[in-house]
Amino acid sequence: MSHNLSSGIISAAVLPFEENGAIDWKLLDRYIAQVAGGNPRAIAMNMAVSEVSSLEISEQLDVIRRCKATLAGGCTLLSGVNATHTAAAVEYAKRVVDAGAEGLVIFPPVPAFLSAPSVSMIVDYHQAIADAVNVPMLAFQTNFCNYPRGSITALSQISSIVAIKDASFSVEQTLDNVKEAAAAKRKIGSLTGSDTFILEAMLMGCDGALIGFAATATAELVRMHTLATQGKITEAYEIWGKLGPLARACWRQPFRDYRVRTKYALAKQGVLSNFKVRAPFPALADADRADIDALFEKFGLADARFLPAGSSISSKSAPKIGAAAS
Repeated sequence: MSHNLSSGIISAAVLPFEENGAIDWKLLDRYIAQVAGGNPRAIAMNMAVSEVSSLEISEQLDVIRRCKATLAGGCTLLSGVNATHTAAAVEYAKRVVDAGAEGLVIFPPVPAFLSAPSVSMIVDYHQAIADAVNVPMLAFQTNFCNYPRGSITALSQISSIVAIKDASFSVEQTLDNVKEAAAAKRKIGSLTGSDTFILEAMLMGCDGALIGFAATATAELVRMHTLATQGKITEAYEIWGKLGPLARACWRQPFRDYRVRTKYALAKQGVLSNFKVRAPFPALADADRADIDALFEKFGLADARFLPAGSSISSKSAPKIGAAAS
């Protein structure tokens, strides 16, 4: 497990929109630069938190081109591959790599994988993509599509797969995945994607996180991971004790609303100029606004240390927004 993407914090960043629903390209440039300033192992775009399901293929490719130009080699750029069947995934993987993606996060194809996919189905899908592109790949197990035991062992035999993201939001599944990944002949990374217990997953044995919550507080989450790997658990919990309640508020039911909640948190920090999401995703609920406001007040989350780049980015470089923005 020597690949750089098999451990550490990978930020799945949000995608800012203008009020009319168009991608806010100028703000994306500034925001992605701030996330990169938090020193994650990589930034992943075209993921669920960046509303990939609401984007046209042309927009997904443009997002990668734009982020690639902004990062200019300063941070590894990944793209999700979210397709419904193998041929589409292979074609998209080729196009997004040509656009500048340096690695791929392979979503489970739906609806085919919704009904207990077999290990052979999972391997064949990933192998087809691996045969088409020459970049590192990360498998992605979601909360609606758990991969059966034996999947990690089988996936580890595909040389371009360096890690699996486990977003099962299940302690039991996390523990099972950590054990299977550790026992594989070629060990691949086990990265948590369960935003509600990021530090706890690391203490269970996850090598890091590929996580939507790292769209904000990236630098502090990177520092938390470093402290956890050093065995400085009290210091790590000093960070998670403040960030964990926000993560759990953003990723509570209805689960789909973590997108607008996360954008609202970034807006309160002055990082985004609004918290627009594309329909049919709904606007921020009043209860979510009130709870996030209360957490910011209780834990001091407006402090510069919780910006994506931490205190290294001045608030003067970010757009201004108040709690009443929409």
